[in-house]
Amino acid sequence: MKEVWLWGALALVWGCGSPEPVKEDVPAPQAPEKAVEVDERIRRLVASDFPTLTDDNAVAFLTEWGQTQTENRIALDTKHGRIVVEVFEDVPVHRANFLYKVYRRYFDPAEFTRVVPDFVVQGGNSEEERPQQLRFLIGQHTLPAEFQDDKIHVRGALAMSRSYIENPDKRSSGYDFYIVTGRTIGPQELGRIQQDKGRRYTEAQARKYATQGGAPHLDGEHTVFGRVVEGMDVVDRLAATPRDGSDWPVERLEVRMNVLSEAPALHP
Repeated sequence: MKEVWLWGALALVWGCGSPEPVKEDVPAPQAPEKAVEVDERIRRLVASDFPTLTDDNAVAFLTEWGQTQTENRIALDTKHGRIVVEVFEDVPVHRANFLYKVYRRYFDPAEFTRVVPDFVVQGGNSEEERPQQLRFLIGQHTLPAEFQDDKIHVRGALAMSRSYIENPDKRSSGYDFYIVTGRTIGPQELGRIQQDKGRRYTEAQARKYATQGGAPHLDGEHTVFGRVVEGMDVVDRLAATPRDGSDWPVERLEVRMNVLSEAPALHP
């Protein structure tokens, strides 16, 4: 059974005459999971002294654990090649959460479960048995939003999905992530988005949206906590995978993640 996605009409394309609404989906995690029966082999695989994460303890645990981690680069290996992402130290809870899930081998393997050309590739919340069991063991939890004006949804941005149902604080999923491929956004369209959202972009940010592309309608809705530093061509090949009517890729797009330690983190 496929995940349930939330759709929204949040972007406008401006051309000659009246604006034309464009139906553009919004990254969101699957519906709440039922209790799962855990295979003893999976239980042994992730056995640890760490607590089961909940909304009540996740921030304190991840903040403390994240301070012990010095690496910020993660390799995502796929059938099309390697993607390398950098996670930002000044988005500490989301950074620690992603590193922690790699450390706990949640993404070993995971899969991309949604591909939308010129928008996003998304993964992490597969309904296969192994990830369901791991989410049960590691802990089903969400993360507080960590919005920052300089962390926006330009092409290559790494962000977390979230539920749009009964989530006024815009808390992120603990597992489901996406990478923005995006499309170019002209000044008129960006101006409309700024007006609708009550925000202002710097000249440099507007230039990035106009020349590189992105998904500015997601700014202030989802937390951006990293970026692709190598392998956007691989992301584009993933995004071009044939898909069904719900954007589910028709072939399995497996990904395995490992923390890289041979190079220092890059900075914007």
